[in-house]
Amino acid sequence: MDARKSYIEINYSGIDISKEVSSDLISFSYTDNASGEADNISISLKDEKKKWSGPWFPTKGDVINTVIHTTNWRKNGDKQHLPCGRFFVDEPEFSGRPRVITINAISSPLNSNFSNTERSKSWRNITLKAIATDIAKRAGLTVQFIGINNPRYPSIQQTEKTDSAFLSELCEKEGLAMKVTDRKIVIFDEEEFEKRKAVATYDESSSTVLDYSFKTTLSNTAYAGVNVKYYDSKLGRNIEFLFSIRDIDKEKDKVYQLNAKVRTGDEARRLAQKTLRKLNKTEYTGSLSVTLNIELLGASCINLKGFGVFDGKYYITKATHNVGGGSTTDLEIRRVLEGY
Repeated sequence: MDARKSYIEINYSGIDISKEVSSDLISFSYTDNASGEADNISISLKDEKKKWSGPWFPTKGDVINTVIHTTNWRKNGDKQHLPCGRFFVDEPEFSGRPRVITINAISSPLNSNFSNTERSKSWRNITLKAIATDIAKRAGLTVQFIGINNPRYPSIQQTEKTDSAFLSELCEKEGLAMKVTDRKIVIFDEEEFEKRKAVATYDESSSTVLDYSFKTTLSNTAYAGVNVKYYDSKLGRNIEFLFSIRDIDKEKDKVYQLNAKVRTGDEARRLAQKTLRKLNKTEYTGSLSVTLNIELLGASCINLKGFGVFDGKYYITKATHNVGGGSTTDLEIRRVLEGY
């Protein structure tokens, strides 16, 4: 089999600098987060000729587009590429000796008030999608919804919070995930992604598995159910719903009690189900380092075999692809919940 090759294509402020970078590249990493944090890249370069710390020194806010290319990675003649997206230079670093420039960039735009400016605003009779669309437009972003419901709010208040924090909290309450990547806000249902077919299977004995670490909470610390309860003073009655994935043993099982304003039994049921997922979804977690596989991305799933009690289907919460000095993919994962 011909030698495997991986290289980076880099477009900086509209100019292709791939050749200039390749001659000085020490390492490149691209981190794809499933949700919660912005994606990021980091490019470390030798600066022996002093060009990167001089006339080519990056300016904060400059735009970088990158693509990872692989050749002969899976078989002879095989070619793959992974567009990493659009990033904004955030924190350039210069160190020595030897002289090294590190360009750090993030997917969330730096020139908007999306993450920095606190706002107060009221909405009435509005849906989650309409709120997200309004916020995205103000930040100069588009918005993409994947497999989500669209709850409606009679009234809702954003009080001295950034648009980013407010929308993230609203999505979390609805059991949804949110991320900002490639000039858009993506809102999706993690449960739907967990149901998708795994993109790869890794056996503990495989040479492609380089390193791993797993941990679990004790089995009796997981919640067996969530009970949502709210007294509606206008109706003069309690609205209550207990959601569980098995019959509850009142002496052994833990039930999470949640007092939250809900308007209907269906809303209480949905909140109880989403809350139980949130409480228990990190019962089995791990990290896994494998030979570079650009098909592994945040919010995709993998199967694990040969890891004993840690076998099963896992959801990728973070995937970091490293090129240069050894090409690897580092994963942070959690086991997919069943029955929720």
